[in-house]
Amino acid sequence: MDIFLAYLSSIEAQSLYFAALFGIIIGVEREISGKDASIRTFSLISIGSCLFTIISIKAGGSTVTGDPYDLTRISAQIVSGVGFLGGGVIFKTSDRIEGITTAALIWLTAALGMACGFGQYLLVTVSFGIIICVHLFSRALHLTVFRSHPKRRRHRGV
Repeated sequence: MDIFLAYLSSIEAQSLYFAALFGIIIGVEREISGKDASIRTFSLISIGSCLFTIISIKAGGSTVTGDPYDLTRISAQIVSGVGFLGGGVIFKTSDRIEGITTAALIWLTAALGMACGFGQYLLVTVSFGIIICVHLFSRALHLTVFRSHPKRRRHRGV
């Protein structure tokens, strides 16, 4: 255990803790909204994205030919993989589409986790604030201006 703790720097641990915290907060909102993808899903996506980012930084170095590794390669794969997960929560019924907001939040949660992995805590905090404000404001806008819950609106074609 001491070897593990010596290897894991306090910055990396802090990154993982921040990623978990922001994922849990977004997951709590989804849980309150009655969504299937909630606390566990969002916290694991955020932690996993952070961990992959830390791994990509640690795996840096150079190839056999001496060229430096491209640290963004793993990050690009996180975006692709999470896009696949997000696509799995979108469903079209005969008269509406469900899961688009959850898919977008999955994608943004992965981005927050990646930013935590790169140690960009101010960026994460500001982005998180903007994400929550936009998410909650848009819901309030639907309820007050459009006088309906977003789920009750009918979507035509796609």
